[in-house]
Amino acid sequence: MILFVANLDGVYIGKKLYLVGIDSAPLWLIKENLNRYKLSGFGRFFKEGTLTNMESTLPPMTGPSWPSIYTGFKPGDHGVPEFLEMEPSYTKSVVYYDPSIKEPFWEKLARNGYTSLIITPAMLVKPTTSENIDMITGFPLPAKFSSKYVQKIAESNGFAGEPDIEADIKSGKMTLANASELFQQSILKRSNVAMDMLNKKDYDFAFICFTEQDRLQHFSLNLKEWRDYVMPLYERISEFLTWLEKRAESENATILLVSDHGAQPIKEKFLMNGWLINNGYAKLKPELEQAMNNSNAMSSIKYSVRERILKSMNRSGSRKILYDKLPKSLKNVSKNAFAAMLKGASSEDYTRLHDFDYDMHRTKAFASIANTVVCTIFINDSRFKNGIVKSSEKKKLKKELMNTLSQIKGKDGSKLMVNVFDADDYYEGTKLFIAPDVMAEIKPGYLIDAFGYQKSGNLFMQPETAKRGDHIRNGIFGVISKNEKLDYKKMEKSKLYVYNVAPTILKYFDCNIDTDRRYKPLF
Repeated sequence: MILFVANLDGVYIGKKLYLVGIDSAPLWLIKENLNRYKLSGFGRFFKEGTLTNMESTLPPMTGPSWPSIYTGFKPGDHGVPEFLEMEPSYTKSVVYYDPSIKEPFWEKLARNGYTSLIITPAMLVKPTTSENIDMITGFPLPAKFSSKYVQKIAESNGFAGEPDIEADIKSGKMTLANASELFQQSILKRSNVAMDMLNKKDYDFAFICFTEQDRLQHFSLNLKEWRDYVMPLYERISEFLTWLEKRAESENATILLVSDHGAQPIKEKFLMNGWLINNGYAKLKPELEQAMNNSNAMSSIKYSVRERILKSMNRSGSRKILYDKLPKSLKNVSKNAFAAMLKGASSEDYTRLHDFDYDMHRTKAFASIANTVVCTIFINDSRFKNGIVKSSEKKKLKKELMNTLSQIKGKDGSKLMVNVFDADDYYEGTKLFIAPDVMAEIKPGYLIDAFGYQKSGNLFMQPETAKRGDHIRNGIFGVISKNEKLDYKKMEKSKLYVYNVAPTILKYFDCNIDTDRRYKPLF
């Protein structure tokens, strides 16, 4: 049943809802810069509605968080633990959101007769087939279109998806100033597509998602001049919000503003696998352990060649598979040379390790996948090819790990981990992927490295160029409504989760709420 409300002029129109997604938007960033930059589009939420915190998934990452927003379910239910997932062979496979596992709210709206415009939803890489939905798919793959009609409008506005420029930023080929300009253009083009399509068709619901700011924040947040690069992106989004707010007011519509997680500057990384090695939980291959003490290893040309090949891989493939195909002369280089300077990260020499450099016949636990403020640790049990931890030993080992992790201290003597989680409680026995067993959350300003850097006697390092900023568990939630009498103050005091978004939208349109029952509609 389609609902109708009267707008301010007494003309009856369909009940409308607009959802704007901003990847990695923290409340502190908007509040601190509200009066320093042109952010009136955000300011209106403070004046006429609310803009507050919303808790993300564990780990707080784009990969699992956006599907949780779309579905109202945790990662163990929708099948996206991160950008990658572990395989029994210790390889890592790429993961995208699969709507056939848990359906997004826009497909449910479509079956109830509502029309939707969906522009660049992160983690969705295959366009819908529903006639009630116009769609452009989003990050991290190139944009795809649900129809020639949608593609034509996108092309007429010069929008073909977000620019893929991270590699050029890392290599120094592109400055942050140039990257900021390109990302601003991308935001403007997407905004123009959205405005064009909203003006051409009468949609009941529209969702527009921006992820450029997250990508730039990773490269800049711990720099003094980070605002010069990042804040113009928020200004461009604010301009779109201002346009949308005027439209919503004329239609008596509601606007929701959400982020999948927040962001913070990073001052240091804690090397989790180094800690696991030092404490005997993980072991490197014997030849690699010997090479760690070889002062000539860092000069190995063969090692540099191997690293260049491996780093050329992107999310479309597995480095382990590529490694297996390397010539023997390169594959066995670890026997006499396995260290390299981490360019741009530190004045010290760190060994770059990969998952396949660990001796899984002797490793009880290893960190992998999540490389953020929340680390994921896997116990090497029967789920894996060379699992050595028996089921009868696992519970004791997990308890020991959690207790020991919680006691780790930083350089100043204070506890480094603010939370240590039993991952079974969070993933609830999922069969969709191999779930981690323990998750540890580090204190603000730090990042946990799970990709494998190691230096004897040192568990800290300066963040790489692409990790100058990283995630926090709280992103933003905002709402301005012209047709709902909302208690904004109560909402600000409540604990809000990304899982609350889908049931809220379904209730708004009077659809059946078949999401996780533990997370209720917000209004």
